[in-house]
Amino acid sequence: MAHPSAPWLVYALGGGFGHLTRACALARAARPDWRVQILTNSPYSRCVRDALPEIEIIALDPAMGIDEARVEVGRQIDASGARCLIVDTFPRGLAGELVDVVARFDGATVLVQRDLNPEYSAAFDLQAFVSRSYDLVLNPGDGSVDGRDTTPWLVRSRHELLTRGGARERLGLYDKKPCVLVCAAGNPDELEWYGSVARLLDGSSRCDVRCIAPARPQLCPKACWVSYWPAMDLYAAADVVVGCAGYNTIYECLACGVPLVARPWPRKYDRQSLRAHRAASRGSVVVIESPDEAVAAVIEALALNPRVDRCAQFLNGATEAVKLIQRIASNSAA
Repeated sequence: MAHPSAPWLVYALGGGFGHLTRACALARAARPDWRVQILTNSPYSRCVRDALPEIEIIALDPAMGIDEARVEVGRQIDASGARCLIVDTFPRGLAGELVDVVARFDGATVLVQRDLNPEYSAAFDLQAFVSRSYDLVLNPGDGSVDGRDTTPWLVRSRHELLTRGGARERLGLYDKKPCVLVCAAGNPDELEWYGSVARLLDGSSRCDVRCIAPARPQLCPKACWVSYWPAMDLYAAADVVVGCAGYNTIYECLACGVPLVARPWPRKYDRQSLRAHRAASRGSVVVIESPDEAVAAVIEALALNPRVDRCAQFLNGATEAVKLIQRIASNSAA
């Protein structure tokens, strides 16, 4: 199928890697049949663009003020000529800027509905707003009770994953020691926590340590730091991952079958602690808070889990989502 002249446009504002990674998962699954553009304000957009140059990313300045962002978001959506507007997580937009945009949008509207703080949802009566504003609501495996369910959306599908040997080679690991990946992501003031974990683990002879981050976190030994995205490429090398309890980290580790030591961080909208404890009941996820607790959990996990060349078995929900969006977009264009 040739590219339709009008793209699908994904609103993926929210900062960090989370929204942008999920949008990339969808865009990759849609290729080559559908053209997808991603509108984001993530400070990591350049990093993602370098890794996936085939993805169309419209990057707003992360430092842009609220009033300026309101105007620019509306201008970009209106100018896109999109046949389908796909909104990730925030149905009204981060600052309510989508209320008028969605009302006047001449095409299909899709909401990617993740678990949100119920106080935020109640304050803006989101359930009623979503019912009257969106043609399709998708639940990408994150605990929401409404919408069409899919499995989690992942930036890599099963057939794309590296072997253990391939991933270890990419990390420069050639001995037989177990490997711990510390995945540093989140707010800038949280990165020191990951650096502390990497430094404490690096002081042990039990394992090789690699800290995956766009920039080297404070306290992280230089020899441990690797600038790489997406981290999912490297999970086959890991005997344990230390990371946050964000959407992508949790579901990527569950999909790859790698033990995760998860540090939930407080967020205004996202309930990382709830996600982490749900995951702990389903798989090899340990929830901790301090760097010392993380190191203790890693040592225990290394003792319990023998090194294996895992054969990941999972379905990428982004592929399911594309089929559902295609139907609604085609009906809208008819």
